[in-house]
Amino acid sequence: MSCMKNGAAGRSRRRLGAAAVGVCSIIILLMPRGIPAQEQEVRLEIKTSEVRLIKLYIAGFVSQSGASAAKATRQFEEVVSSDLSFSGMFDIRRIQANDATSLLTTLKGQNGLAEQYLLDGGASAEADKLIFEGRLYDARSSKEVLSKRYKFGEGALRAAAHRFSDEILLQLTGERGVSSTNIAFISDMAGPKEVFVMDCDGNELKRLTAEKSLCLSPKWSPDGQRIAYTSYSRGNPDLHVVGRFGGKPGVLSAFKGLNSSPAWSPDGKRIALTLTKDGNAEIYVMNSDGSGLRRLTSNPAIDSSPSWSPNGRFMAFTSDRSGSPQVYVMESDGSNVRRLTFAGSYNDSPAWSPKGDRIAYAARVGNNFQIYITDVTGSGITQLTDSRGNNENPSWSPDGRHIAFSSSRDGKRQIYVMNADGANVKRLTSSGENYSPSWSPRFEWN
Repeated sequence: MSCMKNGAAGRSRRRLGAAAVGVCSIIILLMPRGIPAQEQEVRLEIKTSEVRLIKLYIAGFVSQSGASAAKATRQFEEVVSSDLSFSGMFDIRRIQANDATSLLTTLKGQNGLAEQYLLDGGASAEADKLIFEGRLYDARSSKEVLSKRYKFGEGALRAAAHRFSDEILLQLTGERGVSSTNIAFISDMAGPKEVFVMDCDGNELKRLTAEKSLCLSPKWSPDGQRIAYTSYSRGNPDLHVVGRFGGKPGVLSAFKGLNSSPAWSPDGKRIALTLTKDGNAEIYVMNSDGSGLRRLTSNPAIDSSPSWSPNGRFMAFTSDRSGSPQVYVMESDGSNVRRLTFAGSYNDSPAWSPKGDRIAYAARVGNNFQIYITDVTGSGITQLTDSRGNNENPSWSPDGRHIAFSSSRDGKRQIYVMNADGANVKRLTSSGENYSPSWSPRFEWN
């Protein structure tokens, strides 16, 4: 999990050589200074979401022609229903297609009726293409509030369904959903540990790299077009970059020793990373093409796992300068370093929420690591995972409603997702060992 964690017992923390190949992805927020460690209260509580759910009736989608259209209709409905359920925003009720009209008639004009909507649709075939048309109605007025039509080949059905789901979220919440996003991660399912990508529901799995060597720590660029990661394919842990659809990787940083833990600035113009080129693990920043390297930290301790705040003003990292790995924060120019976490003896892999109000991180509890969140002051600490196995590498969805993480709760490490309050845990992978998830930003639709 962490470059600190992977060091052998008793090894000096003053050095971090290439052999320490952990992937460090630590993030930090500001907290008031001068609060003694003994006054920090750790509250291990599981909180449930207080979001008021939108009641959504899904009428069975109806095919318009032929067996292919009927199959596509069933698949489209299945994907959309799953997407909307996973969003955590809906109380979904399933009804028969022929009951839709009577439902609207019954609910129309009822006083005091909370938000309720009806969704219907269907697919038809046209030459070698499929056409899906979907409609969303406000059940209180029977007014159509959304109508979309998608024309696609059979291989693009899931992408079209994800897009429709995201359009529904945008219409009803004002924020586009994340069904069309991807999760990058490391997996050995094809042999060597390579970078893989999948839809955020675990489907459409694709191997992105063919380094035939150890790869670590994938991180998406803010525009969703590139992924930076560490690769040992040339014998040294160098920093590589590859496009979202794969292709030949490029080399961003190849200094002797560790080139790891890439963190893109919010504007995508710079990358922070951990280097050991001067003998000790320190935080550096460079332009996104690898030029303009500048050192930010200078401390005998191990400083690693940089991550930018959403506004780009601050940078988080992990350091054992206090004697054990803790989360620190500094200005993005390296100044004004201050410690954030005080509770617990080992805090690692934090991830700043997209809205900047919370941090998810991994903390050691007994012999295992669990996922926690804290508010921006370092207080209000809440355990999200249920203490089964090691739970590490939290990564936020771009809307801040979900967290991806790796867990060994079922034996081998796999990728899971959960709501930001720890509810609705869903396993995404099953083959091999899978870890270090990185949730993509939203992609621009063409």
